[in-house]
Amino acid sequence: MRTYMPLILILFIFSGSLASCKSKKEQESTAQEPEKLQHVQFRRKLEIINPGLYDPAGVIQLIELSGAKFIPELINDWGMDSIYLSDSVLSAINLGIYTVDMVYLLAYERNEKFDKHLEKAQALADNLGAGHLYDHVLYKRYRAAGTHPDTLIKYLSKAAETMEHDYGKKGLLRLSTLYTTGEFIEKLHLSTLMLSRADKAEADHYWTLMLLLFQQEKALDELIILLDQIRDKEEGERFMAMMNDLKHIFMEMNHSEELAGINTQNITEKQVFKDLVEQLSVIRNLIVLPE
Repeated sequence: MRTYMPLILILFIFSGSLASCKSKKEQESTAQEPEKLQHVQFRRKLEIINPGLYDPAGVIQLIELSGAKFIPELINDWGMDSIYLSDSVLSAINLGIYTVDMVYLLAYERNEKFDKHLEKAQALADNLGAGHLYDHVLYKRYRAAGTHPDTLIKYLSKAAETMEHDYGKKGLLRLSTLYTTGEFIEKLHLSTLMLSRADKAEADHYWTLMLLLFQQEKALDELIILLDQIRDKEEGERFMAMMNDLKHIFMEMNHSEELAGINTQNITEKQVFKDLVEQLSVIRNLIVLPE
């Protein structure tokens, strides 16, 4: 099994340092431009959503390190692409879902399934003006040339980062926020279900993944704030209510008394974790199976 942990930790620390330096420079350069400063502050908040899980590859590599077997039914395979293409909101949020799923497929070398997902993702990206970031022909050439899966994962993660950053620069923060929301929900979906299905004998291998899950409360809170800012009046009320319910579950899970009694051996028996899994399922189903 590959050993990613030192590299992942180094990347998290290094990324945090760069973000800090970048934030200071941006604030200095925009001090006299209130509107631009507000835009930069929004984009910076968007970029730090899901700390520790921000890179789509990060959580998948932790799942792989746990020794978990590939579970095909965890990915979005409902064939609802024509519906996603009918609306830019659905295109953006489901492209985030697909991006995480594709990293999962690459990590377990499910190449045929990856190709099908990538074609779907490119169609959604084309719909948003970002098709060049999901060029399935290019990825097929890489694979034909014998490119290692880790390198392909790196390229795909870079595409996600570029999508979020470029759309922030162009002022398309609404789509960028929705894309990030899809990523966020899918990574939580995969993480919680992997913990749910972990063999008791191997459960301790999920320790880092479990701790990372607990750390997402603040990121979720920031994401909810951004979603409130980009939505139109009375738009998405049901979805926002679900996201706020998810926030309350995280708050309960992270309560000192509750947290003290949770470990990898008993987490799936805790009612608060069961509530978390159920609520994530409700939110994800609303995204991938729109009514």
